[in-house]
Amino acid sequence: MKTQARVVVIGGGVVGVSTLYHLTNKGWSDAVLLERTELTAGSTWHAAGLLPLFNMSYAVGQIHKYSVDLYKRLQAETGQDVSFHVTGNLRLATNRERMDEYLKYCGTANTIGVPFEIITPAEVKELWPLADIDGLVGALYHPDDGHIAPVDVTNAMAAGARNNGGTIYRHTEVLAIEQKSNGEWLIKTNKGDITAEHVVSCTGNYARQTLSMVGLDIPVIPVEHQYIVTDEVPELVERKKAGLPEMAVLRESDASYYLREERQGYILGPYEKGAPACFVDGVPETFGQDLFPGDLERLLPHVEACIKRVPSFETAGIKDIVNGPIAYTPDGSPMIGPAWGLKNFWINEGHSFGVTAAGGSGWQLAEWIVEGEPGIDMMDVDPRRFGAYATKPYTKIKNEECYEHVFVIHYPDEERPAGRPLRQSPCHDRLAARGAVFGQRYGWERPNWFAPEGVEPKDQWSFRRSNYFEHVGAEARNLRQNAGLIDITSFSKFLVTGPGAEAYLNRLVCRKLPIANGRIHLSHALNSRGGIRSEFTIMKDGPGAYYLVSSGAAERFDYDYLYINLPDDGSVRLDNVTTSMGFWCWQDQMREKYSPR
Repeated sequence: MKTQARVVVIGGGVVGVSTLYHLTNKGWSDAVLLERTELTAGSTWHAAGLLPLFNMSYAVGQIHKYSVDLYKRLQAETGQDVSFHVTGNLRLATNRERMDEYLKYCGTANTIGVPFEIITPAEVKELWPLADIDGLVGALYHPDDGHIAPVDVTNAMAAGARNNGGTIYRHTEVLAIEQKSNGEWLIKTNKGDITAEHVVSCTGNYARQTLSMVGLDIPVIPVEHQYIVTDEVPELVERKKAGLPEMAVLRESDASYYLREERQGYILGPYEKGAPACFVDGVPETFGQDLFPGDLERLLPHVEACIKRVPSFETAGIKDIVNGPIAYTPDGSPMIGPAWGLKNFWINEGHSFGVTAAGGSGWQLAEWIVEGEPGIDMMDVDPRRFGAYATKPYTKIKNEECYEHVFVIHYPDEERPAGRPLRQSPCHDRLAARGAVFGQRYGWERPNWFAPEGVEPKDQWSFRRSNYFEHVGAEARNLRQNAGLIDITSFSKFLVTGPGAEAYLNRLVCRKLPIANGRIHLSHALNSRGGIRSEFTIMKDGPGAYYLVSSGAAERFDYDYLYINLPDDGSVRLDNVTTSMGFWCWQDQMREKYSPR
C-alpha cells in the first residue's frame, strides 16, 4: 500500500467512489480510497436505486440533477453498464395543498433547469394505465429520471477513477486518524499507515465512529428503511410481451410510498411511521453486509394504499422484504463540506438519498477541495449548519422524524416538532405569555409571530396566505410607527480582542471597521469569488476590542471561519460568547475577562 497521497477518501460506497472519481477528474491523480471490506458493502448494495429530482433545496436540487446527467454518460466514458432505466417519475396529488407544493417546486426546477410537467389525472392514466386515478387532482411528472443499479454505477465511477490514476484499496480498515505537527494527516490502517494532505470521510453508517477519531460529534444516525420486492405480476408480464415500455416510478406522496417495476414485478417502498433509528452507539463488529428482519405489520397501511391505487399489486406475491440502514441527519439533507475546526478534513456523510446525491456531492466537494470554493451555494448541506446542540439523543429523535416526514407536505415555513423545545432564552416564558408562536433555529426557540388576545397561538401553514399574515402585518406597522424590542439571545456573538484584532478583521471583511468606540458597522465577509459568505454586525468597544454579531443559524459556520483565519502569532483572541449574552452589555466583569492585555 502507498504510504503517501495528496488526498485519502475513506469509504467505498457510491458516495466515496464518486468523490474519488471527481477528484481524479480534477487532475488529482494522487488520490487513494480506503474501503474496510468490498466496494458497495454498506447501504449502497441494498439501495432501491431511485433517482428523484424533486427537492425544495436549490443546493440539493442541483446535486441531484448533476447526478442524473452524469449517470447517463458514464457508460460511454468508462465502458461499464450502469443499468439506468430512464422511465420518468410521477408524483401524484390527491388535494390542492399537494398541488400547491408541486407548483412551488416548479420555481426551483425552473431555476436549476430540471424538466418537468404538471399533468392531469387523464394524463396520469396514459402514463400509468395500471393505476386507478380516482381521487387524483393532478401530478408532477419528471421525464428524465428513473432508477439505476447502485452497484453498477459505483463500479463505473471506480473504473473512471482508476483510469484517471486513482487508487482503491479494499479490505483496508481505518483504525485511527491523527494530525501531524506539519498539518498533514496520518491514517493508520490494518494494512499500514498512509499520510495525506487532505482526508475525506464518506463512511455512511460508520460516520459517527469515523469522525470521533478526529474529535467530532456528527449528527448522522441511520434509520431502518424497508421495501417489498414482489414476484412477477401477470399484468407486467403481458406488458413486456407486448413490447410496452417500463412505466414511470410512481410516488403517491399523500400515502407515503414509491412503487416501481422490477423484473416484471414491483418494488414498494413506504416511508412509514415508527421506523426506528439504528446503530445509535455505532455499527456492531458483527454487522457486515447484513439486513434487519422485515416488519410487514409496519408496512400494511402503505400496502393497502398501494392496492387501492394499483389494483394489480393485491395479487402480487411477496418475494422479499429488504430492511437495511440508511443514514439520516436531523433535517434530512446530507453533510457535504469542510469539517469544523480542522484543516483539510472534509465530510461527505448523512446521505439518505445516497445514490441520487452521490454524483453531485462528489462533484461539488472535489471542486471545493481543489478550487477552494464550491461552484454552487452549499449552505443547505454545509456540515457546519448544525451545532453542539445536535447531540446523540436529539439526532436520534430528529432523524426518525425526518424519515417519517419524507412525503409530508413541506410548507415554506414549516416547523417540525420533534426534539423541542431544546434551547430557550431567559425571557422565553414572558414571550409565550404574550402569545408568541415559536419556531426553531439552530436549536433555539424563537418567536415567529405573536397571536393577539383571542387568537389561538398556533401556525396554520399554507402555500398561500397563512393565518399569521394579518398579525405579522400589524406587528410591522407597530414597529414602524412606534418602537420594538427584540430578544437576540439566539444570535451568534463573538469577541475579537488583542493588538492584532483590527488588522485581522480588516483582512476578513470588505467594509472599513468602525473607528470610534461604540460605533457599529454592518460588514460582510466575502468568498474568493466575491460572493457574500457571512454578515457581521461589528461594534468597536475600545482599542483592540470588537464585538461581532451574526446569524443565529450560522454560529458554527461563522466561528469556524473566524477561527481558521486567526493569525499564528497569538496577537488575536477569539471568544464565542453566544450563550453568555442575550444582548450586548460590556459590564466591568466582562471587560476584565476579555479586554486585551
